[in-house]
Amino acid sequence: MSDRSLGGVLDSGVQRGATGRRSEILKHTGTSLLMQPAVGPAKHMTGILMCAETQNSHGKPFVLVVPDISVYDPAMSDSIIPVGRLIEAGFTVNHRIPSQANEDGFALKAFPLYGGTIMTPDGKTIIVMEYAQHTWRLPLPSNKRVSNPKMPPRATSEKFVDLRSAGS
Repeated sequence: MSDRSLGGVLDSGVQRGATGRRSEILKHTGTSLLMQPAVGPAKHMTGILMCAETQNSHGKPFVLVVPDISVYDPAMSDSIIPVGRLIEAGFTVNHRIPSQANEDGFALKAFPLYGGTIMTPDGKTIIVMEYAQHTWRLPLPSNKRVSNPKMPPRATSEKFVDLRSAGS
């Protein structure tokens, strides 16, 4: 895989979106949510309306607005997009891996990290996900793809559970 920044992680195991990037905050909600990370004590996080810069299947920049309230934590290394919330909001999410690109009608030469698709509820926009480091991610817009210093992938445990809905 080439050295470049990677987009947000699409995660089926989280209840809310989460980001550490101020550029992904559409609006502060004025709320604070008690969230439980996968490791460590629960902590209060700022409620936000979140968006993620990506691109459609034709390479045009696209802003994906994450459904429902997300959280902001400046310590996060990856943004997390909750797959369940996307599906509940009418998006179609089709997880695939690069070896399935051709059978889905996508050329690996054009989409070397092919990871399936996300279709917006109105059916007008398709995002081709990337499958990188055993994880599905949003592609960054072409103008955001920049080289990173050579650093090994870092394991993260930044999954959070909303404690208000635990046990229900």
